[in-house]
Amino acid sequence: MIDISTASVSKVIVHRIGNKAREEGYQFSPDEAERPVTLDQLLIKSYLEPMVDDAQVYELHHESDLALNTVHHYANVIFNDKDQFKSATESIAKHLYTASTHPNIVGGEFITILFEGVLSTSGSERALGCFKIEGRSNYLDIEESEGTLSLVERIGISLDKVQKGALILSGGETVHVIDSLSKKTKYWLETFLSAVPAGTPRVSAKAAGEFLKAVSGKVESPADAVEFGQKIEEGMAGAESLSLGELKEMSKAYIKEDEAEDIMKEVRGTTGLDLEDEKPIDTKELKRYTRSVIRRTKIADGINLTLSGGNTQISSVDVVKTDDGLQAVIDILVS
Repeated sequence: MIDISTASVSKVIVHRIGNKAREEGYQFSPDEAERPVTLDQLLIKSYLEPMVDDAQVYELHHESDLALNTVHHYANVIFNDKDQFKSATESIAKHLYTASTHPNIVGGEFITILFEGVLSTSGSERALGCFKIEGRSNYLDIEESEGTLSLVERIGISLDKVQKGALILSGGETVHVIDSLSKKTKYWLETFLSAVPAGTPRVSAKAAGEFLKAVSGKVESPADAVEFGQKIEEGMAGAESLSLGELKEMSKAYIKEDEAEDIMKEVRGTTGLDLEDEKPIDTKELKRYTRSVIRRTKIADGINLTLSGGNTQISSVDVVKTDDGLQAVIDILVS
C-alpha cells in the first residue's frame, strides 16, 4: 500500500531521446527544470498518482546480480545522494537510448522526477519517476489581439494518461510500470527496465487461477468437472492459503501428471513468474480467479452452464447421448 498524501516534488529534469537505430541521438538538458508550486501539484496528480493507482507491479531484474541492473543502480545513486540527480539521469537516459533500437520506437522527451515523502510499509521513502513522451495531442487555446478573442490550435503533452512510466521506490526492487503503447514494442519493460512480474499475492493468485481454469478445461466428464470445482471450493474454504503443489495434487485425479506439468510450464511462460510447488497462494485472492472453475460447468464441447446466483451450486451432472443430441440432468443446490 502506497500513500502519496504527503508526497512532494524534489527535482525534475527533461532530456530528449531519439531512436538509436535511426541514429537520432539524444539531448541532455544542461539544468534541472524550474517550476512553480502549481506545476509540482500537477506532476503529483498527473504523473505520481497514476503510477500508484493504475500501474502494474514488477521487480527489477538481472540474470546474475541486481546491482548490475542499470535503472536500479542509478536510482540508488540518486536515493543515496540527490546531488547526483542530473548526472545519474543522464546515465539512465543513455541506457534508454541504447534500448531504443526497434523501428517502431518514436523519439520524445524523457522526464525524470524525484519525489519525497512517499509513504509505504517501509516508512517515508523517496521515489524516482521515469516517463517517456512518445506522442502529443492537439488542444485549443484562447488568444486576445486588440480586444478580439480567437481560438488557437496548439500541440502539447496530454495529461489524460501516462504513456510510458516507471516508479522506483527507495525501499526495494519493486517498480510500478505503465506502458500504454506496449503493443508496438516491449522495449520499455523488457529492455530498458529489465523487469519481471512481481510475485504479489494477487499476481500469484491470478497465475494459480489460470492453472486451475486450464485443468478444468481438460476434464472430459461434466461430473468430474463439477467434482473438481467442489474440491477447489472446499480447499479454499478450509485454509488461509493453498500451495501450488496442493493445487496440482487436487488435479491429479482428473488429468495426467504430465498434462498438469505442461499447463504449469505454459502459465510460467505467460506470467513470467517463478512458480514453485511450495509457493503459498492466498485463498481470498484465489477466489477472484476460480469463479469460472466453480460457477461454470462444461456440459459438452461448445455447451457450458454458468450459475450467476451466489446462493446456487451445481451438485451433480449426468449427461447421456440421445438420437437427437444430448440429455443432461443437473442437480442444483439453492441455499
